[in-house]
Amino acid sequence: MTVAAYGSRRLAKRLKGVGEVRVFSEIPSTNSEAKRILREERLDAKQLPLLLVADRQSGGRGRLGRSFYSPAGSGLYCSLLYATEEPIGSALRVTSFCAVAVMRAIRRLTGKQTAIKWVNDLYLEGKKVCGILCEGAGELPDGRRAIVVGIGVNWHPAAFPEELASIAGSVGEERLGREELLFAIWQELSAFLLGKGGDWSAEYRAHSLVLGKRIRWREGELWQEGEALSVGEDGALRVRRADGVVLDLRTGEITLRIAEE
Repeated sequence: MTVAAYGSRRLAKRLKGVGEVRVFSEIPSTNSEAKRILREERLDAKQLPLLLVADRQSGGRGRLGRSFYSPAGSGLYCSLLYATEEPIGSALRVTSFCAVAVMRAIRRLTGKQTAIKWVNDLYLEGKKVCGILCEGAGELPDGRRAIVVGIGVNWHPAAFPEELASIAGSVGEERLGREELLFAIWQELSAFLLGKGGDWSAEYRAHSLVLGKRIRWREGELWQEGEALSVGEDGALRVRRADGVVLDLRTGEITLRIAEE
């Protein structure tokens, strides 16, 4: 699969509802580029949604400033920039239903069932195969907000650096190209954006990697431990702390890890 196969005209015909598709052989980050385009080209809502696709990212980003390994030829790296009237605090909910959309697309194409690690990662056979980064991108001339959703999927088999080999994996799909995955993700994601995707929260809970387990999370420099109870309609993770206090985790300053048995 080469970048040529991602030809923007060809993709635009298949991705009904996307205003424009821009394809890059290499780019630091599709999310960063989407925000730059919005700012410098002064896009309005009529020009959205805009989809950016890259064969390789030299500076792929994840939550909390982490990097996302994005080699050429094996993964799908894309960002969708769209207009919304949702409140500023909706990024957590958007991230959550995007995770379900990608999970559905992978299952539909391959038959493989991934699990969701709150809030934005998909795992297969114990290894991370997908990361999602949802960010506010700014205000549009009509008063609506722009949101950019970045999705990175390790699709084809790939060799990972030694430091990632034990935690990162790939879906391992060899029959279908990345364009087919992109098309399937857009079908699932656009249904949610149009309010036709069904109850994402029930499916999110059903395939959660952490619900019912002891977990640890970090707030600032302080680690706490407790049990993951449920995921709310806004994407918040409800936990019961070791001292019995129940609280909802929803800020970007929290890192979740499954506690050691």
